[in-house]
Amino acid sequence: MGSGPPQSRLNSRQLDAATRLWSTPLKALQVVAGAGSGKTSTLIAAVEEAARQNFQPQRMAILTFSRRAAHELRDRLEVKNIRVGYCGTIHALAYRLLKDSGRTFSILKDSAALRASWLRQRHPHFEHLPTRVLARREFLTGDDASEWNTFFESYLFEHALLDFDSLVTAATRLPGLTGRFETVFVDEFQDTSPDQADFIRSLNAAKYFVVGDDWQSIYAFRGADVSLTRNFKSLFAGSDRVFLLHNYRSARHIVKLGNRAIRLSGDFVKKRLKATRSSAAKPVFFFARAETAGAVWQKFLNKYLSLNKLPAMADLTVLVRTNALRRLIEAEAPEGLQVMTIHKSKGLEFDNVIVFGIAENSMPHRDNVYDEEVRLLYVAMTRARHFLGFVGWENGQSRSKFIPFLMRHCRLIYL
Repeated sequence: MGSGPPQSRLNSRQLDAATRLWSTPLKALQVVAGAGSGKTSTLIAAVEEAARQNFQPQRMAILTFSRRAAHELRDRLEVKNIRVGYCGTIHALAYRLLKDSGRTFSILKDSAALRASWLRQRHPHFEHLPTRVLARREFLTGDDASEWNTFFESYLFEHALLDFDSLVTAATRLPGLTGRFETVFVDEFQDTSPDQADFIRSLNAAKYFVVGDDWQSIYAFRGADVSLTRNFKSLFAGSDRVFLLHNYRSARHIVKLGNRAIRLSGDFVKKRLKATRSSAAKPVFFFARAETAGAVWQKFLNKYLSLNKLPAMADLTVLVRTNALRRLIEAEAPEGLQVMTIHKSKGLEFDNVIVFGIAENSMPHRDNVYDEEVRLLYVAMTRARHFLGFVGWENGQSRSKFIPFLMRHCRLIYL
């Protein structure tokens, strides 16, 4: 977050996005905001414009998917002396509405652990499997899935509990939500799940302003459904869509590579981002053969330190697909190197980025749908402002589907 021109210098598309909803009979406006296109500045400008058009701030709700995003939005609005009725996560609002209704309940802290314990009791041969495996949604199939749902609902009822997921559904069923907020803003709409979309619609506000980008939808494991973003007009009658296409974050070569990378997916909203920064060095692909991840990392370190005209190692941010790779690199990383998962990097930006782990079963990951893996690749590369590199390898005949693409469009360095 934080990319884009100062709000006083909104470009024509941002200005249109910030003002159109309040001066027309539209019920909802979807802003498809490409990476680095000034999404947050545009959302803030839309709140300002709504207030100028006599929509009351105390009857506004801004819904986010992280406390960090909510804090940033609140801070930026406070600078403009705007205090809205609600600015926070969807789950926190659902919790507040349920408590305000007088309902007595507690939150089940760890439904995954409960599900794992239930499965082990039913299937003793699962005893050796770790909770993180048993907790996966796809682990429950057939009779197990239906019997778990029956058990879980009765368990929650008997103990006056709500779990994190059912919190939103329970709030959606509350009477009297209509008119609670006059205007609803939703940040990162591409991360919405069907139950969250139902909750948002149940508020039945006079106006909805949502921002997001289907190219950056990477939370299917949390229930996010990217089709909600693609089919927004069918969710909200009387809605319109505008695009923010100027990337203020990344150098031209990076923006160009991102436009190409998303085409590896079979399903996406078509648009082309335009770079506003001059080209830096062409993205680099460091490639090795028949190596383990640890060996490749060591070879990469040795090679990188021997090269000239590249950012200092301490100025790199390394992005990885899994926590296992993150732990591996953190154990071997030079002092000062920042390492994080791609999911954790969402919404952030860095001067110099290395994406480590382009390998079969690693990226794209074997446990995820391919189209979302493409979006993860896209999110990773669009975190970079100036320098972008990738590190990948192949084992025998096994090769990531991303390797031919990166070989074709990046400067290639063999490790």
